[in-house]
Amino acid sequence: MASATKAEKTGLWRVQFYPPGCRKRQTLRLGKVTKRVADEIARHIERIITNREAGMPMEEQSEAWLARLPDALRRRLVALKVIEDTGRRTHGTLSAFIGDYLATRTDLSPGSIDNLRVARQWLEKRFGPDRDMDSITPGDADAYRTWLGSEGKQAENTVRRLCGRAKQFFRAALRRRLIRENPFADMKKLIVGASPDHRVTFIDRATTEKVLAACPNDEWRLIFALARYGGLRTPSELVHLKWQDIDWSAGRFTVTCIKTKHHEGRETRVTPLFPELRPYLEKWRSQVPADAKWVIHCSRSSRVNLRTQLLRILEKAKVKPWPKLFQNLRSSRETELLKQFPVHVVCAWLGNTPKIAMKHYLQVTEEDYKKAAGDEPERQAG
Repeated sequence: MASATKAEKTGLWRVQFYPPGCRKRQTLRLGKVTKRVADEIARHIERIITNREAGMPMEEQSEAWLARLPDALRRRLVALKVIEDTGRRTHGTLSAFIGDYLATRTDLSPGSIDNLRVARQWLEKRFGPDRDMDSITPGDADAYRTWLGSEGKQAENTVRRLCGRAKQFFRAALRRRLIRENPFADMKKLIVGASPDHRVTFIDRATTEKVLAACPNDEWRLIFALARYGGLRTPSELVHLKWQDIDWSAGRFTVTCIKTKHHEGRETRVTPLFPELRPYLEKWRSQVPADAKWVIHCSRSSRVNLRTQLLRILEKAKVKPWPKLFQNLRSSRETELLKQFPVHVVCAWLGNTPKIAMKHYLQVTEEDYKKAAGDEPERQAG
């Protein structure tokens, strides 16, 4: 049995006990602590030893207590054979824990992993890769958010994303009982807001045709058409499109939705073969082998950066690059379609919800102003 006693010479508290399988009594010297603290430590040690000898799992209260212990005290418990390993500090630093966490997230897409890696880089830049996660306080988290926007020069939506992912890391560490609290837990306004007006651009048909004409080959014309006329998320949905997904006779194709696949029933969606899109698909199909699996080949290599190539195409077309190159193509398509079809239909085709569409995709176009004004400006000019 573990018991808390006071040393006669020093007057300091200690806990004495017999570790599992050991006939020699061991002493854990606690230093300057109160009797209440000494008694609590003795109770936890007694429970841990009793459960280990009986082959029982550790009680939840004892696990929580161990998770809160300073590192030095845990090492002493290991040395005294109360516990088998530290179970805590091996992955208690930012770099070590996040690296381990990312290795376990096999459910995420490569794009999502890349986004988490970027969040890791910012955390390590601010706190250092060897910073003990348990030493980061809510005040440190607040200062980190301010630093991202000031010295880090990140836009507000980017700051929200980075802090949201930091919150995700620390929540995982908390669930593993590596830290006592999540310093980002109470941080508000982490939901990404709508893009600022200067980041939202409608890509009209005239511009679209100029870009298509400047594309170097039919494969790239199809890439651009799938983004602009098909509304595909690029590159995640583009690279997973297979020829078997296309139902030519029914005039539709199935899209693998990497972004929403973790939501039940949203792993795929069916999108029409729009008249604007179909010719580009047919032309490219006639050029690839009959047994080809993937619709797009050039973007499957990690060495190919679609954004960089599109910038070259825009330069050749003498079109000024717009912000968020591929998202604004998808946004333009959804804006067009909603002028012809009900919102629930368009959202089913493009794989988002009316709320998300309203917040992030739908735009007010120049055509909307002209339509609302009718012929009145023309009559005034005459």
